[in-house]
Parts: sequence; structure tokens; C-alpha cells
Amino acid sequence: MADMEMGEENVAESLVDMDKVRTIIEACKTGNMEVIDALVSESPTFAAQQELETGQSPLMVAASYGNGNLCQYLLEAGAPWNAIDRQGQCAGNYATANQHWGVVNLLVDWGVRAELVLGMMERTKRDIGESVTLQAQPGAAENQPCTKPDYLRQRLHYTADGQSLLDADKDAVMMEWERPLMKAHAQIMMEGSGRRVLNVGFGMGIIDTALQELSPSHHIIIEAHLDVYNRMIEERWDRRPNVQICFGRWQEVLPQLVSEGVVVDAIFYDTYGEHFLDLEDFHALIVKILSKPHGIYSFFNGLAPDNLFFHGVACQCVKLQLSQLGLDSEFLPCEIQVKDQVWEGIRRKYWHDRDTYYLPKCTWNAQFLATGTPPVEAIVEDARKNKTAADAQQLGESKRQKCA
Repeated sequence: MADMEMGEENVAESLVDMDKVRTIIEACKTGNMEVIDALVSESPTFAAQQELETGQSPLMVAASYGNGNLCQYLLEAGAPWNAIDRQGQCAGNYATANQHWGVVNLLVDWGVRAELVLGMMERTKRDIGESVTLQAQPGAAENQPCTKPDYLRQRLHYTADGQSLLDADKDAVMMEWERPLMKAHAQIMMEGSGRRVLNVGFGMGIIDTALQELSPSHHIIIEAHLDVYNRMIEERWDRRPNVQICFGRWQEVLPQLVSEGVVVDAIFYDTYGEHFLDLEDFHALIVKILSKPHGIYSFFNGLAPDNLFFHGVACQCVKLQLSQLGLDSEFLPCEIQVKDQVWEGIRRKYWHDRDTYYLPKCTWNAQFLATGTPPVEAIVEDARKNKTAADAQQLGESKRQKCA
């Protein structure tokens, strides 16, 4: 999924009439459409402006009051659905806090459509050789993109207390607090002994240890980082029963396994520093190797972890994308406690003070197995149409620039 970053102030304070910004925000509290429409007609940017001190936007205020029609109006006028205030809260958080579920659904739907279109555009850029957009933001490490193209060239460090695996930036690749989650992942994937399993990303070996306890008949581990691979050899993972270690990037290893006709009953994905497009590419490959009809796929759900609403949108995007490949997805709530002290010495947190983890369990869709045709998701088709329209507009602008 494309990174959801903090909304920038659209124009410098000196160029914006902040009195009018405050006026439209006040009008959104009462739903005064005469004032709102007049300001948006004067300049559509007023729909997207944020009050400087609090960071509140017209959309956040409309969402907090449960005014769905006004939210729709502002979104269509250009209000960013994912702008955040000074407390890191977006319009969806405002609607959720006030239990305006109709507005929550509207904002989720809008966010999913926007992210699907943006993801398609990012894929097009990548496929024609352009670099994928990584928008860095000033301030806390949590505001920086989590994608790390140079990860495999970094030296990694296992801490002496055995609690963490760190990269060169002192960001955590994996941590011991994840163990209960990894055990839960293993249990829902295996559902008994004798299953064939593939794990991508060894890290500290937590998920693979849990899988070994469930006696798989074939246990494939793909690991791309040399430091981690050497650790695996030191710990004699290559000598464990039914374990097959594949050293290399999954992008090269997995197609080879597919070509060899390998089939597995369970797949787990927990790589580090990759882009959302990589996750999509991985999904396109696993459907060629996951057994039917009882194969199960899961992944570490660290999608947009800094904001619960963004996390929900990201999960919905993955669910829709997997549905187009014939897989149904559910997100099972798991209670988890992560103490503040575990982050001492860690540059950025990748889990943000939430006590519920939503564990993905993805299984084959019965309709797809029967007909070979995945369910038609209207929102995905709509996103494709919007992306096609955006491509056409971009092509037209490019031609105009060449003619100028």
C-alpha cells in the first residue's frame, strides 16, 4: 500500500487567509452550507486547509459531527481523506471516536478507492522504470517511510539479551515481544501436524520455531539477508527435520519453487523494508504454490501501524486485492501487550500502544474453486476506471507540454 503520510499545510501561512479557514471550520460544526459553498467556490483549497494550531481540517470537524453529506461534499472538493492533525488523528479517527459509523464507512470506502488508484499508478511508474515514491516527513522516525531499499546491504545486529534484531539504523527487524503473535499465526496456519509450510523471512526464528513445534512434513524457509542466513547455519537450522533453507530474495526463489512444482499447505510472509507493491507481487505468486482447497496464507500485519484507521483501510485494500486472486481474508483479533521499555534503544516503534492485533487468515474462496472466477468487487473495478482516467489525463498533459 502507498504510504499514508501526515498532510502538509497546503500553502504557507502568509498566502492563506486563516480567518477564512477558521470560518469554514466553524461552518462545518453547524453544517452551514451557504458559508461552506461560498468559500469552496472562492477557492477549492479551503476544503483542504488545516487550522495551524490544532491541525484540524473541515473534513475532521464534519466527521466529528457525523455529517456524512458534508464529508462527501468536502472529499469531492479535494479534502484529503488521510490528513492528520497535530495529535496524529485523521477524519476517520474523529468519526470513530464519536461513533458515527456511517461516516466511518464513507471514509474507509473513500480511502480504499484512493489507495487502490494510487497503488495502480505507483505500479505503472515502477513497471516503466520510474522510482517508486517514498515521501519522507520531518520529525519523528515514525513519520519516515518504512521501505528500505538498501536493507540487504546493511549489517544486522542481534542484541546480547536476545530481545531484538536491529538493522544499521537501530530499527528493529524483529523483536521478542512478537512471540505470542507468531505462535498464533503458526496455529491457525498448521491446524494439525504433517502440513507443508513455507515461511519468507527468518529474522529471529520465532515463527519457524513455532512451526517446528507443530511437526511439518516439509518446512521451507526463504531468507535473503546474509547475516540472518549465517545465524541460521550457526544454530544448525539446516540440520533440523524436514527443513529446507533457500538463501536469496523471494523474488528469485519463489518462481524457481513454482517451476519445480512445489506445493505447500501454509504460507507466511514477514519480510522487512519492502514496499507494498512487493507484497502484491508476492500474492500473485503464492496462488501458484498454495494447495487447494485447504491451503492457508497469513502475514505479519504491520500495515500502517501508527494509526488504527489507516490500518483498517490498509487491511481492506489487501482483502480486496487477495479477493481478485481467489482468496477470502479475515482478520482475527488477538490481545497483545507491549510494554514501553521494550522500545529502549530502538529508533522507531512499529507497534503503537494498541492492545489488539488483527491476525490475517486467508483461505480459498469456494466460488473461485468451483468456477475459476474470483468475486467481482465493484470498488476494485471503480478504482481501475479511475486509474485509467488518471492515465489518460496524465498522457494529455504530457502531450500538451511537448507541444508547448
